[in-house]
Amino acid sequence: MTSKLRLLLAFALASCMQLAAAETAIITRSVNVRSSPNIAFPTVTWLLTGTRVTVSGCVSSWRWCEVVAGRDRGWVYSRYLSMPFQGSAISILDAGPALGLPVVDFALGPYWGEHYERRLWFAQKAAWQLRWDQLPAQPEWREPAGRR
Repeated sequence: MTSKLRLLLAFALASCMQLAAAETAIITRSVNVRSSPNIAFPTVTWLLTGTRVTVSGCVSSWRWCEVVAGRDRGWVYSRYLSMPFQGSAISILDAGPALGLPVVDFALGPYWGEHYERRLWFAQKAAWQLRWDQLPAQPEWREPAGRR
């Protein structure tokens, strides 16, 4: 097998593995998709109730998840993302780690650089970075009282 073919196969396999890690969720209430996992940051787009999105992963508190909807990518509060779980639908906030979604880290500078360079608010990235750096740490995820 030639090295070009091996490289192509390796790339294809890696792409499939990334897709396998992502899960589909449903937006349960019309929401803003944010540029970071916090409501104080710019809106990327707005999604209607019932929209299917691909969930790339969630922050460790399970409060925010990175989603892809068409050509847009950003963060949605996990209470408004529903996935199948044990025969019914449940919000990601309520199910947390039991859903098997990957935990992802967020760093504003690299994330914005990769996804938002053409957005108007990108020009103020340094000010937004300062705001991000001053936020308190997210609380840890806790299983809802009714499920313990």
